[in-house]
Amino acid sequence: MEIFSIQPVGASSLRVKESSPQSDVRLPELSSKVANSREAEVFEEALSVFASMTPRRLREIASESFQRQEIDADTYRELSTELPLQIVDRNGNMMDLSTLTDDSQFDYAEYYRTQQSLAEMIGDMDMAGSYAKVLDFFSKST
Repeated sequence: MEIFSIQPVGASSLRVKESSPQSDVRLPELSSKVANSREAEVFEEALSVFASMTPRRLREIASESFQRQEIDADTYRELSTELPLQIVDRNGNMMDLSTLTDDSQFDYAEYYRTQQSLAEMIGDMDMAGSYAKVLDFFSKST
């Protein structure tokens, strides 16, 4: 009986190529990254206001903003619509929202970020765009 070694097909294409470390870092590249991180930090600070808000208060803010023409009708509708009884988080876990009342604190910033990410993942760019408008409103409202 003869024994042959088993080699995966296309093994040569799976090899990792060595890359030389980049030693030439330019100052403009670093400054743009610092500016981007500062913008992200400001955005996160703005969203923190909506990280612990009651549904009643969010509807009040949405109504006032719509009357001042700061948001369009679609954004107003998204903000004033009641939350579903269950939602899916970023990890695919179901969260029960059936006990949420008008006076319960809720993290709307995380909810809309998650919904935007999920809409983008499934390719529903219209919904992702409406969630992006809500997040943009959140960032401008502080």
